[in-house]
Amino acid sequence: MTLYNIHAMGIQAHCSDLIIDPGDMETVYFMSICGYQVTVKGIIANLLEDCGLSIEVDKEEHYLERSDMGYRVQIKKLPSGLVHAVVIPNLAIPGSNPGSNEEKQNRFLVITRKDRDILALFFLHLNEKTEIPLHSSWTSWLWKTFKKQDNWLIELQTLAGDFKGYLFDYHPTQLHDLISEAIRKKVPEIVRCMSRKGGNGNGTSNIA
Repeated sequence: MTLYNIHAMGIQAHCSDLIIDPGDMETVYFMSICGYQVTVKGIIANLLEDCGLSIEVDKEEHYLERSDMGYRVQIKKLPSGLVHAVVIPNLAIPGSNPGSNEEKQNRFLVITRKDRDILALFFLHLNEKTEIPLHSSWTSWLWKTFKKQDNWLIELQTLAGDFKGYLFDYHPTQLHDLISEAIRKKVPEIVRCMSRKGGNGNGTSNIA
């Protein structure tokens, strides 16, 4: 594990994992840090108050900003007396309430260390967010469909560590129309589950 020094207002902690927006803003979407309790809490406070953080990775300085999403902070005391903290947006946690803002309701995050979990987490979040009836066998098709749309799927940048992050922002009406069109065109990945049991018990679906 490689640790990087992360700074804010004259204090310093050690960062093991960091995921940011790939754009110029370098918005923090996931952060794992450790150090003395007072410095770790200071780093987190500066992030939440958007007072500015900086970290040097591979001899390049990065100036970090908070996202417009709410964060969840988990702090654990280590046997050494130091503390470990993880900062993650609420939208990456299944079951979290993003609030009444419609735009946020259509956004979610997938953050994981294991590649095999990416598609499963993607479907879990999407199935929770949308009122459209989905089938788990559609997961690969849905992923490919999201990638084809503008800004529906953004792969975030892993600056430190080995976690991966993906930001999703979709349009429910357009997604409904894309699925309905796939059903009408009898796209194999979509209708295969219907041919076995039938969406309405008769080989049709109630979505189109």
